[in-house]
Amino acid sequence: MRKTNVSALIAIVVLALFLSGTLFAQNAQDKYNNLLKEANEVRSQMGEQGITKEKYDELNTKYQNLQKQIKSVEQELMADVEFSKRINDSKRAFNDGNTAYKKGQYELALQSYDEAISLNDSYDVAFYGKGLSLNKLRRYDETIAAFKKATEINPTYAAAFSALGSALNQVGRRGEAVTALLKAIEIDPSSSTTVYNLGAIYQAQKNSEEAIRYFRMATQVNPDYYKAYNSLGVALLDAGKVDQAIMAFENALAIRDNYHEAMYRLAEAHNRLGKHEEALKFARQTLASRNTFHPAANYEAGKALQNLGRKQEALTFFQEAAKDRRWRKSAEYEIELIRKSL
Repeated sequence: MRKTNVSALIAIVVLALFLSGTLFAQNAQDKYNNLLKEANEVRSQMGEQGITKEKYDELNTKYQNLQKQIKSVEQELMADVEFSKRINDSKRAFNDGNTAYKKGQYELALQSYDEAISLNDSYDVAFYGKGLSLNKLRRYDETIAAFKKATEINPTYAAAFSALGSALNQVGRRGEAVTALLKAIEIDPSSSTTVYNLGAIYQAQKNSEEAIRYFRMATQVNPDYYKAYNSLGVALLDAGKVDQAIMAFENALAIRDNYHEAMYRLAEAHNRLGKHEEALKFARQTLASRNTFHPAANYEAGKALQNLGRKQEALTFFQEAAKDRRWRKSAEYEIELIRKSL
């Protein structure tokens, strides 16, 4: 009789422990869901139009505190086998996506990122990876949606805002692209690529002053960014600031001495200043090795020689420039002028 009572008591204790464990897991899951809901609400408020910086900072602090609480509850839930397995499977799928992406297997990467998201729909970096894969597959509307989702889940995800800006610019939505890139810079002003991309959009919009501002900022963030110096020089040329443009091109060449675009741009800038011997020197340097800027360099060499009175030589260079469809119209115009004067 005593043995039967002891067995019954053990069964009751085991059942109680099981029920208490189940109840703990359920309570933790409820707490986790409620924290996620609250964090999403705060995140939504952070994205509202017309929000002040003071209010944004206040909400951001609250959001970061909620994220810390969420991580704490996640650790509690990791004790639950099913939850732990789901999270670990999500991470595994995400890592598989990264591996496939690095190998250039973008369809396979996309499948893995989608699997990771199906297991954890708050996985911001998985949405980011999905966006990168979709972009490689040229599925641009889906790319934008994936990057937007990443920024909605994590409003402080600078890389996702930057990628979103670039994707929006690809489809010609430049106003939205500028907004996204400005947000990325606000979160992380140390990304020279993001700053450069914003400058490039302003340059495409013929807004030289803003282009100059952001290209210059890119060179300040990364003093070895030769492409930013070159683009700064182009923007300065567009703004008529030729002397400053020359300094920018020279800085680009000081960092990378075989940067042919900066060479031909120096030829262009010196021609504008009437320094045709200098222009001819840089044009010839550009032509001395194989590169894609030969047509432009031929045109600038022709302009320099024409202004130096060496018209027959100029004619040869203009004829070479005219072989390229981008320079044909300008070169043929100069050729016609020379022939009329001979």
